[in-house]
Amino acid sequence: MKKLLFWLLFPALVLSCQVQDAEELTAADEEELWEEYDPSSAARYSAPKGDNGPLTLPPDVKPCTDPAVYDLFVRNNRDVGSVTISNDDKNLYVTYFTTKSLQKLFLWIGGDLKDMPRSHTGNPVLVNFIYKANANNASTYTFKIPLDDLAKKKLDCGKNLLLVAYAEVNGEPAFGGDFPIPCFNRWAFIMKYKIVCCSPPEPPVSDEETAFAKGNWVFVQGGCNEFNPECLPGLNISNRWGWAINVDEPIEFAFDIYAGAAKNDITKGTKVGRLAIEYATVMINGAPTAIGTLTYLIDNGWTMKELHIYAADNRPVTAAPGQYGHTVKFPGGATYYQYTLNFADPDVANDGVWFIAHAVVNPSSGL
Repeated sequence: MKKLLFWLLFPALVLSCQVQDAEELTAADEEELWEEYDPSSAARYSAPKGDNGPLTLPPDVKPCTDPAVYDLFVRNNRDVGSVTISNDDKNLYVTYFTTKSLQKLFLWIGGDLKDMPRSHTGNPVLVNFIYKANANNASTYTFKIPLDDLAKKKLDCGKNLLLVAYAEVNGEPAFGGDFPIPCFNRWAFIMKYKIVCCSPPEPPVSDEETAFAKGNWVFVQGGCNEFNPECLPGLNISNRWGWAINVDEPIEFAFDIYAGAAKNDITKGTKVGRLAIEYATVMINGAPTAIGTLTYLIDNGWTMKELHIYAADNRPVTAAPGQYGHTVKFPGGATYYQYTLNFADPDVANDGVWFIAHAVVNPSSGL
């Protein structure tokens, strides 16, 4: 039914029956070929019976959609193989297959039958087909036609193609398809195919996760709400999840690092490591100075691709990691990093010292 609908909806086939002036045959036996196979009109318009296959694709070709498959028939409409038509985003592929062996191959591709090379008697002139090859007795052969070449003939993505695929199979003439060429009085078949518009490739799914050391302040508004399930005080600087650490005296402590904790809910996230902070205030050149270390320790099964650190006396005014002041990237991944703390005048505002520890992490197997 699908094939019948195609021909009914493709008036160009009927409207282009007039014979094009073309070169005479250059091989004498071609005309003999057409003369040899001249069954009655009833036989011509009775579709031969095949097994619709097999579908055969070249190695490593991933077509944009399901290919079209036609049987390959020799005399008396005997099914000896198939012709598979497919395309990816670069090429059109026409693959011949037989259970026997292939010799000379000829292929015509166009949008209108009037463009097919013919003799003065109206028969296809195979030797004038653009695509030709000798398969040297192989069982399969593929013509690879760049889509850019077809586009030059206005046969673009989404356009309907007509194809005449001829083959010598064990020395016998064969054609792909089961629909006789319209207005043509010899034994030969034609196939159709619509060039598929390939969708752009889907971007690879990233397994990266953003992670923060869980502190005692959130970036969002403070108080109990959907985005602050622990009712922590808030900086009110962003709608994104994440925590800041605020301490009002020198410490030596560790904080869990969580990835993917949407809405600051650790039950939705995954613990991926620990952050150790150790600092003390000392006098340097007569000024109080915070010195110490901030250390990332990532759990087994995870790795860091980059990190961002905020460490200062001033209350944070942005949640954007790129503006924290210290960024490190790890092209090969890392599970450990230590940052040396050294900033003057800690806690001059009497509101404690502030830290934010951000990281981009992914499972180790994702590298």
